[in-house]
Amino acid sequence: MRHRIRAAGLIIDQQRILMVNEHDGEQSYWVPPGGGFEAKDGNTSNTVKREVWEETGLSVMVGELLFIREFCELKADIYHLEQFYMIDHWQGTMSLKNLEALEGEVRSISQVRWFTKEELASVEVFPPHLKDLLWQKLDNDDLSIVHLGYS
Repeated sequence: MRHRIRAAGLIIDQQRILMVNEHDGEQSYWVPPGGGFEAKDGNTSNTVKREVWEETGLSVMVGELLFIREFCELKADIYHLEQFYMIDHWQGTMSLKNLEALEGEVRSISQVRWFTKEELASVEVFPPHLKDLLWQKLDNDDLSIVHLGYS
C-alpha cells in the first residue's frame, strides 16, 4: 500500500471559505485548495503554500493546524493522511493559470470560488466536516486540533 500526505489551506473571509472543484473521472466535488507533499516542500506548511498558489494564484501565510483526516482508498491501494491548516493572510488575484504551467501533471481542478456556509450545504464537500464543524470551531474561536477519524 502506498502512502500519501496531503495538506490544504482553509481560507476564510467574511464568513466564506475558498474551495476548488475537483473532478476524478467519476464525480465532481469541492475541497479546500491543497495537494500532495513533495520532498522539495520540506514540511506540510510549505506544501500548503505551494499548492494554494498553484491552484488559486494566491500567496498565503499558513497558520494553525486545525484538522487531521485519515482514510484508505482501497481501489487504488493508497492510505491518505490529510492536514488542514488555517490561512492567516493571503494576497494576489484568484486564477487557475498556474495549473497550466505544471508539466506532465494531470490536473483535475476546474473552478475556484468562495462559498458561504449555506452554499456549502448544497454541494458535495470533502471533508464533509467543513459544512458544520469548521463553522462551529470558528464561532467559538476554537483552534484546537481535531482528528476527523478514519474512513
